[in-house]
Amino acid sequence: YLIIVSDKILLMNKKEWLSLNKVSICFFLLGNFILCLTLWLNHEYAQIHLDEVLFQLKSPTTGVKQSLLGSAILFLIILPLLLTLFFVFLYQRICDRKKSRFITFINVNLTPLIVIFLLVDLVFFCRELNAYTFVKNAATESDFIEENYVNADLSLLHFPEKKRNLVYIFLESMENTYADEKAGKPIVTSYIPELQKLSKENLNFSHNSTLGGAYSFPGTTWTAAAMVAQTSGVNIKVNLLADVYGKDGVFLPGLTSIGDILSAQGYKQELLLGSYAIFHGRDAYFTQHGNYLIKDVETMKKEGRLPEDYEEWWGFEDKKLFEFAKEELLALSESDEPFNLTLLTADTHFPDGYHCELCQNEYEMPYANVLRCSSRQVADFVDWIRKQSFYENTTIIISGDHLSMDASFMEDIDEGYQRTIYNCIINAPLEPVKEKNRSFGTFDMFPTTLAALGVQIEGERLGLGTNLFSDEETLCEKYGYEKLFEELQKESHFYDRVILNID
Repeated sequence: YLIIVSDKILLMNKKEWLSLNKVSICFFLLGNFILCLTLWLNHEYAQIHLDEVLFQLKSPTTGVKQSLLGSAILFLIILPLLLTLFFVFLYQRICDRKKSRFITFINVNLTPLIVIFLLVDLVFFCRELNAYTFVKNAATESDFIEENYVNADLSLLHFPEKKRNLVYIFLESMENTYADEKAGKPIVTSYIPELQKLSKENLNFSHNSTLGGAYSFPGTTWTAAAMVAQTSGVNIKVNLLADVYGKDGVFLPGLTSIGDILSAQGYKQELLLGSYAIFHGRDAYFTQHGNYLIKDVETMKKEGRLPEDYEEWWGFEDKKLFEFAKEELLALSESDEPFNLTLLTADTHFPDGYHCELCQNEYEMPYANVLRCSSRQVADFVDWIRKQSFYENTTIIISGDHLSMDASFMEDIDEGYQRTIYNCIINAPLEPVKEKNRSFGTFDMFPTTLAALGVQIEGERLGLGTNLFSDEETLCEKYGYEKLFEELQKESHFYDRVILNID
């Protein structure tokens, strides 16, 4: 369409067509797309990493929230086209005017100027996503993962005679920052006091001496990656030559997850989420690794538990999620087999969260009210579980999936503040050697979860994770945060060969 506009509608003569050719228009359109993409990512996400952008290209995006899709269409399609059309129109107006040295200079050098504009946009994009460091590390071969990865072989694991049930609650974007007034604006009080109380009364592995949690590392910073890290002990590394991120029903075929392990031990497993499981290949991961029974918004409609036209937020809201979870737990507990129910909330997803009928207007910022509502709902759900007959033999783990991506809410957090991901373990059959002042990542939750079920782990390490109940050093404690952060981004032929199963 742009080429027709430039070539036919403007009807420029040959002298006017010195620089504005099809290649120039395409370059300018590409530059506008890169500029708008960068602005959109900055507008929507508090933290965005290049590996997540690459993962978007390799995994299913069916089920994305409509408002997010709408803003993407506006920023990435409509706006670049409008800017390019305006540029073509403006160029015509300049060429119609009486020639001056400036106009002649622009006309003669337009293509080089457009190329410069494109390069500037590329530099801006790379700077905002820290692409230079990512590409440099990705181009550097490292044996770090090979030397520190421990295959989760069943021979290393010793289950108790009476196996414990597991309820694992992934809380969307839940971080400890929301409870710490020292973090800076807009944290003026604790927005998650119920979660804070749960951590204080139970077990909270912390990076400091009070409420704290896990550090965020590359390949664990979005929901699908966070769920993989916490259930298998490895981060997601994106290889553009590999199709193992859910599109063809295959997701990291070489790893061993907690789903694989518990399935081999006779557990009934279920994944319950209020969004579409196909998004980012989560259905493929949990089906391939553990054969989970998946219940998402589509399943609930097919079962008649939701109207066929029901659509709230990402599918259905957390209020219904916890109602369904109670029903599923009662059904699972009727069997003599141990069970693993994994939940994923969504109300606290960016931007601004979902304000349900349970939310109160206690705070000025909408997202703060959603956080408080989520905190209350989780605490109420835990209280309900405690009253059930199966609770005595059930471990509850509550964990944020990753740090918040809500750009507007987090923009004034102090730059030097260390943000960490929330965790709380309830009713574990053992006590940790050291609970506070630990340095760890979310992949350490993999062996830690097994230990919380009473499983003894030879060597105390699985995947890249370390059992936090033990006195074994985590990789973060052994190598330091900066070293581990850097090494996890580097190219690993071992990861490609063993985890991705590619040559």
